Amino acid sequence: MSRSATLVPTGIPGLDTVLQGGLRAGNLYFVEGDPGTGKTTFALQFLLEGVRCGERCLMISLAESPEEIDAIAASHGWSTDGCTVRDLIDPNTVQSSALFEVSELALEERVHTMLAEMEALKPQRLVLDTLSALRIYNEQSGQFRHHVERLRSKAAELGATLLVTDERAGQRELHPRSLAWGIIRMEQEVSPYGPSRRWLWVPKLRGQAYHGGVHHMRILTGGVRVFPRLVVDRAAAPAQTGRLSSGSAPLDALLGGGFECGSSVGIVGPPGCGKSTLVSSVAMAAAERGERVAFYAFDESLATFRRRCASQGLDVEPVIASERLALRQIDPGQMPAGELARELADEVVRNGTQIIIIDSLNGYLQVMADDPSVHLQVHDLLGYLSAQGALTLVTLVQPSSVNRNPGLPVDLSYLTDSVVTQRYFEAYGEIRYAMAVMKKRHGDHERTIREYKIGQGGIVLGEPLTDFRGVLTGTPEYLGNAKPLL
Repeated sequence: MSRSATLVPTGIPGLDTVLQGGLRAGNLYFVEGDPGTGKTTFALQFLLEGVRCGERCLMISLAESPEEIDAIAASHGWSTDGCTVRDLIDPNTVQSSALFEVSELALEERVHTMLAEMEALKPQRLVLDTLSALRIYNEQSGQFRHHVERLRSKAAELGATLLVTDERAGQRELHPRSLAWGIIRMEQEVSPYGPSRRWLWVPKLRGQAYHGGVHHMRILTGGVRVFPRLVVDRAAAPAQTGRLSSGSAPLDALLGGGFECGSSVGIVGPPGCGKSTLVSSVAMAAAERGERVAFYAFDESLATFRRRCASQGLDVEPVIASERLALRQIDPGQMPAGELARELADEVVRNGTQIIIIDSLNGYLQVMADDPSVHLQVHDLLGYLSAQGALTLVTLVQPSSVNRNPGLPVDLSYLTDSVVTQRYFEAYGEIRYAMAVMKKRHGDHERTIREYKIGQGGIVLGEPLTDFRGVLTGTPEYLGNAKPLL
């Protein structure tokens, strides 16, 4: 028997990160899931990766004919050339591949045929799809387990990595999971609206470190793609120092010298108070300095973003053309939260992006509206980006007189390092705007409340509102002798 410590790549983007290298050669793995979760696609990717690596690969199908397997492969732009496909359901295969029609074979004969195929080809990668098709021929758990042990032993003898797909339905005792070196479980949930949500997790993996928990995934043209959840190693992250200017001297003063590198800033306020304008101004100033900024828009289209910036005198086209400002419009109904988190992380790690802007966090959280772990996911994302040295600005819409929705249950004080609040207030028969820094973990900041207006160049801050009391309540009391407003 050959049991190797060598890890073989799965060929599934993101999965080897979860497994911290791949699957250990010469062992048995179960890929479990309900019908339609992508098990066969997963298995094909695993085999075709072996073909790319020059390995001998065998697929024994108990559910689909070779023509159906080819059709599945073709739907993803793949070819099964180089991979041997055998089936136990098509009587015509008796003439070409020495396998037999299912109904004519007892379980013993079927297993014997599989063992003979393995001995003849001596594959380095082997897939049995699916075990549930064998289970219906034997209801005795001990006997069924014995047959699975025979297949596992033969694979170990040949040094082949054996991947068996299976459904979770049926009697628990007929699932020989204890024989497996590892188990990968694929899940999906149908949403009331939009695409289904898919994820996988690893219930078991012997002798190998891996990233536990749920990892979101999608099945696209090109196969299964896994988005490993972000793992924050703050101890290993280098300490980040220094500040980034907002592009506005008064705002930098309010922030105590600017934004801290490697931190997250929450910008909160009611609709229409200029949150998007504020972060757009910061993005523009940073891009003009030569820094790379990635702007993720949830609440407005990119065409609207461009028109708004143009109306405020922010000429974003040159910095977009230079790729110093990367725009990305996100449809939260189409992209799982894990995929978006991984994209944000890759933007920083691969592209060296210094500033990430999420406008707004409300849109991001709609992806995870019914997920009780929403706070932890956002916390891990912001912590990961901070550990990479990026500045992350996130806007959050709060309830107001024009937005009676109670809002999302989000504690920005817990999630972010700093919080900037923007407010309406009424004075002299007009709606005016005020801004203050409510919290800053790194260093000191002004405790003043400043009025601001939205004009050419974005946000324009005025002097502190020293003659007002109660500005943040929306109904201030004026204590001065003259109008100190903008």
